[in-house]
Amino acid sequence: MSARRALELLYIDMWDALRPPAFDILLLVVGIMAGALSVIIPITSPIGALNPNNAFNPVMIGLAVATIYMALRSAADLVNVIQGGLFQVYMSYPISRLQVALTLYVARVIMPALILLGLPALVIGFMLYPVVLKNPLDFVALWLSYFVQSQMYGVIFLLLSSRFRAQGVAMVASVSFYFAYVALSFFLYLLGLFDDIKTLQQLSNAMGFYTVIYDFLAKVSTPTWEAAVVPAVFIVLLGSYLAYMSRRFEPT
Repeated sequence: MSARRALELLYIDMWDALRPPAFDILLLVVGIMAGALSVIIPITSPIGALNPNNAFNPVMIGLAVATIYMALRSAADLVNVIQGGLFQVYMSYPISRLQVALTLYVARVIMPALILLGLPALVIGFMLYPVVLKNPLDFVALWLSYFVQSQMYGVIFLLLSSRFRAQGVAMVASVSFYFAYVALSFFLYLLGLFDDIKTLQQLSNAMGFYTVIYDFLAKVSTPTWEAAVVPAVFIVLLGSYLAYMSRRFEPT
């Protein structure tokens, strides 16, 4: 009974998080761009198709789109769910607070990222199947690194939205965090480059999980600790979100 109710709640909240037309338009744009860029850019290896150093990488574009969508729509709209009284309806279901928190995470973070990152990967796999089939495991591993990065962003957005009581504030805070994170990574890299501080360059590299995994797959010498930074931050943030929603959060 509890599992069935949780699935019902997941369906309801996922419809709210992914309701058209905004998500449909973004999905169409991402799909078209993935198809066009797959033909334009010369690709010779599976990981080359998802190279984070390539500004026209369709999955990298999908990551940016998914992140902005979560910040402005799916995660930020949690404020409206809370303020509009819908969250109290969710809590009335015969399931635990933890299950409600997990349902919100799946509907508002996992599903948007999975779809917006998955579509360009599928298009690349179809358009460039002779290249991708050379080493499909590397292709999947690199795609998963983008997905993990998106989950870190999404959990932060959910935490921010659960703390604020105005959607506009939550949106501004989420978008500001995202751009500040990207800017900090770029600043650390430049500072490390100009001052010849390798640790700063490595820290900048570690802030993008997909960059670390790409370097590993491309046989670039990379400190092992870099691969642990984003997953560790994600696990801590997810645990904090679930603990807060399960124990301390009050929808008032």
